[in-house]
Amino acid sequence: METLFLLTDSSTNGFNDLYLQLASLTAIITGISVIVIKNPILSVLFLIGLFMSISCYLLLLGLNFIGLAYLLVYIGAVSILFLFILMLINVRISELQAETSNGLPLALLIGICFYSILYEISPFKIADNINNDIPLIV
Repeated sequence: METLFLLTDSSTNGFNDLYLQLASLTAIITGISVIVIKNPILSVLFLIGLFMSISCYLLLLGLNFIGLAYLLVYIGAVSILFLFILMLINVRISELQAETSNGLPLALLIGICFYSILYEISPFKIADNINNDIPLIV
């Protein structure tokens, strides 16, 4: 007798949920880096990394058009415009030498809280609840 095994994976488009967690954690870390880093050019580069990780997250979820449009619009136009403007205003490195990191503990706390909230409402957490027959509380 032949056995048919059906695997249903509607929330992650066939990928492991570890990749979704990695993409969301990368987005949170780069988002915190955009705020914390004082050098504006490095901040824009981390902003590009943030846009790339969000685009990867959308592509992993199966939203291919939105993910590719996100890449084209935000990385291809907005971020390059930011870099171009920063290079035109000629920011001096000596003005950025003030070594104050007062916002780092607050940024880490907000990032951890935000990640824990996102984990509770994320699609792979919902898929785990459905697979384990745990009722969802909405």
